[in-house]
Amino acid sequence: MKVYFKTVGCRVNQVESQSLAEKFLSLGYEPAAAPEDADVVVLNSCSVTEYADRDTFNFIKRTVAANPKARLVVTGCAATLEPEKILKLAPGAEIFPNKDKEKIPFKLADAPVKEDFFSVGKFAGRTRAFIKIQDGCDLGCAYCLVPAARSEIKSKNSAVALEEIRNLAASGFREIVLCGTRLGMYKCPETGKDLTGLMKDVFALPGDFRTRFSSLEPVEVSEELAVVLRGGGNRFCDYFHLPLQAGSDAVLKAMGRPYNTAGYMGKLEILRKNFKEPGLFADVIAGFPTETEEQFSETLAFVEECCFAGLHVFRFSRRPGTRAHDLKPLPSRLVSERAGRLRALDARLRASYAASMCGRSLTVLVLKNKNGSALGLASNFLNVSLKGEFRSGSFVRARITGSAGGVCSGEEVSY
Repeated sequence: MKVYFKTVGCRVNQVESQSLAEKFLSLGYEPAAAPEDADVVVLNSCSVTEYADRDTFNFIKRTVAANPKARLVVTGCAATLEPEKILKLAPGAEIFPNKDKEKIPFKLADAPVKEDFFSVGKFAGRTRAFIKIQDGCDLGCAYCLVPAARSEIKSKNSAVALEEIRNLAASGFREIVLCGTRLGMYKCPETGKDLTGLMKDVFALPGDFRTRFSSLEPVEVSEELAVVLRGGGNRFCDYFHLPLQAGSDAVLKAMGRPYNTAGYMGKLEILRKNFKEPGLFADVIAGFPTETEEQFSETLAFVEECCFAGLHVFRFSRRPGTRAHDLKPLPSRLVSERAGRLRALDARLRASYAASMCGRSLTVLVLKNKNGSALGLASNFLNVSLKGEFRSGSFVRARITGSAGGVCSGEEVSY
């Protein structure tokens, strides 16, 4: 039996798909190269934006047309929130909401269910590994479906997480990214250990590897956590992704975000106090329905003041069931124009941050080689181009000699 995976959406979904694929293989399945070659097609869906919905439903239509005999399994956020819409497109589809996702391989193989919080053992073709340690969110932001789709807040047992990291490091992965729907809410169900306590244990593990966080909610950044992460030295990447969403206090309040601009800036100051020029990135939403031109200008000014290393820009997306759904949307052209201005600012920020690294030495993880040069990822999330060929998955100490378009160039130096 051959199984094909299609994953839409966030890093957590990608880790979950990897874990499910490993479980299918352990039960005797083989990977299929394309949906039309598969006996089983598993779609791990997303519904956070209308574009994710579109990808999900278009894939269902294509798969039903190309391989009507395949067993189509749909899971993820769209399956949790809109099962009727899926069954209308594919009446024979099998729906597994998020709470039942990890059971899929065992249910299909008629085998005893073994759940391990989506643990993984390998990432074929990747130089970095990702593990999921937390799930669920209850912030209830006005624009967001996640609390409805992933309502249960839960965490992986710390002993299981540590063993997973130890095994991945022993398998040769030099960077391991810790992921969660709301990572800062991590709490070991057995010991009560929080993220700070878990990281102390991670830094005590043997092996030559470093760790990185996928993202953190600003409210979950603390002085205690920052001090412990700084104490990890080269074991922790000086990179933080803190969702901002807006730089106007009025818009943040309308969004239901649990901080204001002063509070957010205070979190950046904690990180900058403990790390030298860390890579600080943020999500920003363009065109929230209540956002005025003056408030958008406030966002631009605040982003400038924060001196981010880069932005992830999203257009506001109306999601059924959220409080913001019933607000009158701004004209699409205006939203596009604001998103464009934010993306232009992002390009400028990335270029400025890359240029600021000139003369510094950074530890770079080699991702790939091509035409006599290598591309690597620095601990602060900058891409670095290196002359010469280096082994993929190895660490190189590089002195930054220049930059262009947000990408640094460097040359190897001794540690």
